[in-house]
Amino acid sequence: DMATKKNTSSTKLMKKKADDAVVYQVMAALVLLCCGLLGLRSLRAYYSTIGGFSALYDVSYLIGIGGTVLALACIVAAILVKRPLVRALLPWPAAVGIVAAATGFSMRLAWTDGFPFLYFFCGALALQYIILKLYRWEFFLVSLSTVLAGGLYFCLSSGMLWTYRAIFLIAVLAVTVVGSSLAVLTASRHGGYFRFFRWNVHLLGKNGSPALVLAANGLWFLCTVAVLILGSLFAYYCMFAAIAVEFVAAVYYTFQLN
Repeated sequence: DMATKKNTSSTKLMKKKADDAVVYQVMAALVLLCCGLLGLRSLRAYYSTIGGFSALYDVSYLIGIGGTVLALACIVAAILVKRPLVRALLPWPAAVGIVAAATGFSMRLAWTDGFPFLYFFCGALALQYIILKLYRWEFFLVSLSTVLAGGLYFCLSSGMLWTYRAIFLIAVLAVTVVGSSLAVLTASRHGGYFRFFRWNVHLLGKNGSPALVLAANGLWFLCTVAVLILGSLFAYYCMFAAIAVEFVAAVYYTFQLN
């Protein structure tokens, strides 16, 4: 009995420490998001001047390439390194690399016109990290395709202009829809688990079903096809549909936590 009580108290203590760590990580993500948005705002103001453009235009590609290398290095390290502490810290430099890559290439290709997309990109990155920490993988996959679809429709709502941002988003959305659909279908046949390299990722909970992920993916596939046919006005309405789906999914999965 004493041993059982000791194990129970030890388990509760470890769970409390894990919960506290998640809270700190979410708070850190929100702080970094605010700092990133303020930094991008200042960078936009500087880059819009003749002096700022002259100083940064030639090095913007180097910023993009450096960010890409940093992000890829962190991803490879997360796959190869086994120490939990190192793997827990790697998402932070990876996020910095991803934002730096997006910023550098956007500055080079779109001048200051790409900064609204960068604001969205930073917010989406922070949102997905927070969802991954607080909710199930199932909600993360639903939210990922929804956020990407919403960003694509936002880019196309001002006109059917195939900018680099729109091309990037539709490519990532296609990969996400296909990849997440295959992942949840595989997980549904293996007790909710999906094998990713050397990790078994618990994609579906005890009563989880791939239906919601597949429904969201199917919805955005149909909406994207419709946008390509009907044009920017329909993209505008689909953007608000994505916001509504994200809100409903957040409410649903929040209740699922209880």
